[in-house]
Amino acid sequence: MNDYKLLVSNKNFLKLWTSQVLSQVTISIMNFTLLIRLFTLTGSSIATSLLWVAYSIPAILIGPFASATVDLTSRRRMLIVTNFLQALTIFLYAFLHHTTLFLLYGVAFTYSLLDQFYVPAESASLPSLVKKDQLPHANALFLLTQQSSLVIGFGTAGFLNQLVGFDNTLFLGALFLFLAFVSVTFLPELKAKEVLPSGFEQASEKFFEKLFGGYHFLKEHKNVLLPFLMLVGVQISSTIVVVNVPVLARDIFKININAGGILIVVPAAIGAITGAFLVSRLLKKGWRKKRAIETFLGTIVASILLLIFVVPEVPTNIRLILGPVLILFAALSFVGVVIPSQTYLQETTPGGLRGRVFGNFWFIVTVATIVPVIFSGTITEIFGVKLVMLILAGVAATALFFSTKFGEKFISNGFEFRLKEE
Repeated sequence: MNDYKLLVSNKNFLKLWTSQVLSQVTISIMNFTLLIRLFTLTGSSIATSLLWVAYSIPAILIGPFASATVDLTSRRRMLIVTNFLQALTIFLYAFLHHTTLFLLYGVAFTYSLLDQFYVPAESASLPSLVKKDQLPHANALFLLTQQSSLVIGFGTAGFLNQLVGFDNTLFLGALFLFLAFVSVTFLPELKAKEVLPSGFEQASEKFFEKLFGGYHFLKEHKNVLLPFLMLVGVQISSTIVVVNVPVLARDIFKININAGGILIVVPAAIGAITGAFLVSRLLKKGWRKKRAIETFLGTIVASILLLIFVVPEVPTNIRLILGPVLILFAALSFVGVVIPSQTYLQETTPGGLRGRVFGNFWFIVTVATIVPVIFSGTITEIFGVKLVMLILAGVAATALFFSTKFGEKFISNGFEFRLKEE
């Protein structure tokens, strides 16, 4: 506790942390508010799927290069500019949203584009503002902020939208981002250590080297590929669930979509946080990773089946209790698959290649998620959300079958891999 007291007594850390808190809460509120807006006006799950695509395109197009650019410019200036432009984007949209619905996708794209610069600038600034021995606590505090902001943002977005209206919710988000902008203006100058031409070229070359090097390694080593695909599958599944929250609220929970954040997203976030603590303790107590993965895959299947076949049929008072509980268990189980899979991947990947395998994980996930998300939106539009959730349960059941049947062979099939000396 004393370590955290020392940390928050650091004024420069507090300035950056304030910016992070305001930014994270705003993006959570905006995500769900825009999702509600789209579904209210269109009633289309395809339209909500395309919102996620609008957020994803900047990460695919410039994400890796934006990260490299952060090391070539003043990080303080990058934080100031991105916060201000994000605040301006939301503020202007509050006046212009009535002109055309498609402007909403443009706002999502622009916000995400700026976030590709803000997020790495924030992460890169942290080591310069705190002492080396305080860095783990600072990172832990930032991670806790991210999870808490998700709960607060999604939990209050529907309430704000219903209480003060769409316009005022946008103005509030713009205000939060403006305060984040003000906070980072008081940071000390954080100058770049590299010059633009050579640094950018080297960063780009290094990125593609890591991307393709990691791809070839995964292709050649199936016992590493299996947990990697498991992680990708979990991320794709969770994204599909998020973009279908309004439909889940309407068709499964049978509630106003504004309440979807409180009864669906908040229990999911709580389940994820609980799962992180629970699974870590189980592994520490001696549970095999394979046992944990299979146990939680089974829980995912059971939770989804109960959610789609039982929850809609029970009385309202029971439904509003049982539904969130099942969502909590499903989210906890998703984390229960992620942690042991990621740990196994870290342990079995040679040290010289861990960066190549993990460094571009989110880039690969983002690219791989676009088609399934759009496809799920189409299925939801035509056949209903129950079929989408049933497919996800089927995927989890298939993964459980293969892990039970063939998982031991993958684990026992050790491999040797030596890096070539450069």
